[in-house]
Amino acid sequence: MTAPGATAVDTFRADGAVHLPGVVVAADLEELCAAIERCRATPGPHYGRLSPDDRPAVDSDLFRWFDDDGLRAFLFDSPMAALAAQLLGADAVVLVEDQWFASAPGADTPSPWHQDGPYYNIDGAFLTLWLALDDAPADAALRVVPGSHRWGRTFAPVEFASSGSTFGGDGGLEPVPDSVHDRSTTRGWEVRAGDVIALDPLTLHSAGSAPVEDRWFRRLSTRWAAPDARYVDRGEQAASFWRMLDHGRTTGDLLTCDTFPLVRPAGTPGR
Repeated sequence: MTAPGATAVDTFRADGAVHLPGVVVAADLEELCAAIERCRATPGPHYGRLSPDDRPAVDSDLFRWFDDDGLRAFLFDSPMAALAAQLLGADAVVLVEDQWFASAPGADTPSPWHQDGPYYNIDGAFLTLWLALDDAPADAALRVVPGSHRWGRTFAPVEFASSGSTFGGDGGLEPVPDSVHDRSTTRGWEVRAGDVIALDPLTLHSAGSAPVEDRWFRRLSTRWAAPDARYVDRGEQAASFWRMLDHGRTTGDLLTCDTFPLVRPAGTPGR
């Protein structure tokens, strides 16, 4: 991986999002697509269908690095940890979560506009690296509201799953404003397989407003925190996986533990 230049880092900090082309090589993309197929064949406890039953499937699963060797190897030995560390200005990062998404040909169920931050019991800096595993037009990939991470506002979490519930409350937070649907204030990128979009946890974003008609569209979101990030219990507002995992964290604890391991990228001291 070529390290992001100062301009890319500055863009990430100013806009809360940056598009980084060609981060991941073809061999790793092939292994990740194979890993998603393995995971779809053996759904884990966090698996969910995001699309209605009468629409082409959009599904997802979390924390599969726990049991899939291919995903685990990628997360610990790929450029992703190094990229996260560079954007966070750290020499190591905490692996918070892996989450894959797979949209069948013609799938037209978008993700709701949201911020990542309200779903996460994290006090401290973290980010999301959204990796495209297939080419996709801008309207099928991510759209963001540039600068929304600097509004000083945190919005209530929004349900993703088509059935069931992935969180239990809004934490008293205000809903996402309807104004985010104004395309004149949003930005998107056409992506090629291997491209990454980095997101601040308070950047408003959505995906999948247009279908990819002729093929699957797969992507992998990984979340990484700074080494000094701590656990904070946000209650029912947080994603349900925080209550399902045996992480042993309580408010004020460092996030780092066996469930959320510290990853030191190759080439940094101690690795």
